[in-house]
Amino acid sequence: MFAWDEGACMAPKEVWNGVMLVHWGNTNKKHRNSTTAYDDDNWDSIPQDLRGNHSCFDPVKDIVLPAWKSPYDISFGINKLRNHSRYIEERFIFFYFNGNLGPAYNGRPEERYSMGIRQKIGEEFGSTPNKEGKLGKQWQEDVMVLSKRSDNYQEELSSSIFCGVFPGDGWSGRMEDSILHGCIPVIIQDGIYLPYENVFDLESFGVRISEDDIPNMIRILRNISETEIERKQMNLMGIFQRFLYRDPIVLEAERQKHDFGLVEDWAVQFSQLKEDDVFATLVQILHYKLHNDEWRKEFESSKSWKHYGVPAQCVV
Repeated sequence: MFAWDEGACMAPKEVWNGVMLVHWGNTNKKHRNSTTAYDDDNWDSIPQDLRGNHSCFDPVKDIVLPAWKSPYDISFGINKLRNHSRYIEERFIFFYFNGNLGPAYNGRPEERYSMGIRQKIGEEFGSTPNKEGKLGKQWQEDVMVLSKRSDNYQEELSSSIFCGVFPGDGWSGRMEDSILHGCIPVIIQDGIYLPYENVFDLESFGVRISEDDIPNMIRILRNISETEIERKQMNLMGIFQRFLYRDPIVLEAERQKHDFGLVEDWAVQFSQLKEDDVFATLVQILHYKLHNDEWRKEFESSKSWKHYGVPAQCVV
């Protein structure tokens, strides 16, 4: 397990033949050097004789796991998902992102933060004034790109059709925020695998847009039909529990009930979830890869982002 910003980039060469479990899968096809602005996680200075000549992520053998999310941070979204609140008319925000947008918004000053992606999103679509008092060049009323953490973050995610999944200093957990609130993830980070992306068919529940197409992002999303949007949201309903660390949350709920007689709303919600969670999914993927040589052949023959090796139905 390599939980650093950029995953297993710094993995010693002696362990590289193993399966790397990470939160961010950089294949180094586009972003070849460390992109983190957090110096302690920067791997560029590790000598070649220690690190070896490997990428940060090998999609044939390695696995990107979802990041942990506290029940306090996702309980609102989980409740809406359990009650099948997913239709377009119930989501009045077309696109949503709330996070650090760089120096133009008095945010992180480093150019390499977020590989410059959040900065470009803010420049194009920012819906709150930057420090010069300007909105994004393509500001639109139903597009919310906010630089300061909203007090209504969960509610706004659950009221949105599409949600941005952009890097921070590496992985940022925005994929999990989107999915656990029933919002279709819009991934912009070229050559980077997100959770389960080399296992599930991401196109069935998400959207991937190239970094060069950032100025066209909203135009691309508006061209997706309502039928396709509802299909993606229905598929989110089928997989969201695989992005959730349910069992440890339920154990904590049981501890609180035993020690303090405390039963919070999220404890009731999570105890009612029965589908396979992150850990169960991980075991299934490892078992499948161990016993199915065709997986490797199928993945290695893939030439397109729209194909990810194991068909979704083999695991889901």
